[in-house]
Amino acid sequence: MKLNAWAFVAVLVSILARWLLHRRDDWGAPLQGVIALTPLLPSLLYVRSIARWISGMDELQRRIQLEACLFATTGTVFITTALGLLEGTGILQTIRLRHGLGWEGTFAAIIVFYILGTIIFNRRYR
Repeated sequence: MKLNAWAFVAVLVSILARWLLHRRDDWGAPLQGVIALTPLLPSLLYVRSIARWISGMDELQRRIQLEACLFATTGTVFITTALGLLEGTGILQTIRLRHGLGWEGTFAAIIVFYILGTIIFNRRYR
């Protein structure tokens, strides 16, 4: 739980920022931009806590975790790129993903790909 504390903070800040932006549309664009980007600060702190956690591991476990992180990042970039390409064709006009995954969807995709990568790479090194 200690490792994921900043992730929970980022999600809560994202929910609060989205709520504020929908309630206060009379604020200027600079203030709306600052509020929209506030979830990035706890997200960066989450990345820092993950880096510290990984640096404390032994060599094999560190390699497994780094490979799982790379798998998650690459998988998410692939899905995001594919959705962008499909958006240009008009195929995604009838579903919710026509504007991409969004912040929450990207975060969820990374988590799913990370769990899948961890399973795959743990089995590889047994």
